Amino acid sequence: MKFSGIVRFRIVSGDITDVVNRIRNSYFSVYNLKAENSMSVVGEINWYNLNELKELATECKAQLEIVEKGGPVFWLFRYKKRVGFGIGAILAAVMIFYFSNIVLRFEISGNETLSDEQIVSILGDYGISVGKFIPSIDIRDVERRVIGAFDNFSWIGIRASGCRIIVRVSEITKAPEMIPVNSPCNIISAKDAQIVDIRNVYMGMLVPMLYDGVKKGDLLISGTVDGKLDHDYYVHAMGEIIGRYDEKVTFYQPFSDTVRNYEEEYTRKSLYFFGLRVPLYLNRKSDMLYDYSEYLNYVQIFELKIPVGIVYSEYKPYEDNEVIYSEEQVQAILEEKIALYEKNFYDGEDIVIISCKKDFRKLPEGIKVTVTYTLEGDIGIKQDIMAKY
Repeated sequence: MKFSGIVRFRIVSGDITDVVNRIRNSYFSVYNLKAENSMSVVGEINWYNLNELKELATECKAQLEIVEKGGPVFWLFRYKKRVGFGIGAILAAVMIFYFSNIVLRFEISGNETLSDEQIVSILGDYGISVGKFIPSIDIRDVERRVIGAFDNFSWIGIRASGCRIIVRVSEITKAPEMIPVNSPCNIISAKDAQIVDIRNVYMGMLVPMLYDGVKKGDLLISGTVDGKLDHDYYVHAMGEIIGRYDEKVTFYQPFSDTVRNYEEEYTRKSLYFFGLRVPLYLNRKSDMLYDYSEYLNYVQIFELKIPVGIVYSEYKPYEDNEVIYSEEQVQAILEEKIALYEKNFYDGEDIVIISCKKDFRKLPEGIKVTVTYTLEGDIGIKQDIMAKY
């Protein structure tokens, strides 16, 4: 209590010995008591013993002088008549209590396939979200419900630390697809093709020869091996058979089409306060079609996000207009579609385009093009052998 408030004093008296004896015999504590001269002494007492010291000085007919007051209690006394300061202090205490008991941030670890945002969204569906009062959350119940509802988690642990929700998860690891290299199988043709190359026939017996023609489903590499003197045995056929084959793809583009034209994008702001949104704009057009996106900019205090901020809503208005194309324009659009198809299905694949023939045909409402590709690639697919041993 000494450091809560200390009063330094000086007592001046004609009989200083009597004063010192009375101070020593008093029930309150006096610190650093010493004589300045034959007429005065100085010392220190706790702030709450000041009245007793005044009574003692009066009884001794001595003069009491307060030299200095120090400590937190006198700082509070200084502001006791300032109502705003008191209200502010109370509000600060309430805010500290409140913010230490609501969810302000998540700390997630152990997740591999699911992102932090996905896990936060899942927890929000079960009652744990930013701004939620932590004492009202049954964390163990949430753990049980999440494990029961989702096959992604083998274990989940949730705990609260101040305003943080700490989540530890263990995801179920799916076993990789096992390719049974010992199970007997044939390799058959997936296309009607002509064989142009034979590569890496590791196991099995090759059936057709180079430049032979094969049909879809024909046997390319047999997994049944002739045992000569003994009975036949089965192997897992392996190899690459490169064939040349044709594929046809058809594209169509009408002369009249709907085109989406975007107007200038605009942004609207809203105040976000613990899940409540307060618009910060007067009005906006509601009769227009638009693409919509938004993001929330949280207020941060020492890198701690609190559920208060500004929501930026972005609107991108558009109109769907009918457009009439000329024959040349339609052909250009079809060429773009063909190029996109080749990029999506042939680029990066072990497929080589040998030739490409385009047959454009004009129809009453548009143009259709049939593209005949001559391709080279691995035409073999595996087919299990139902062997009996």
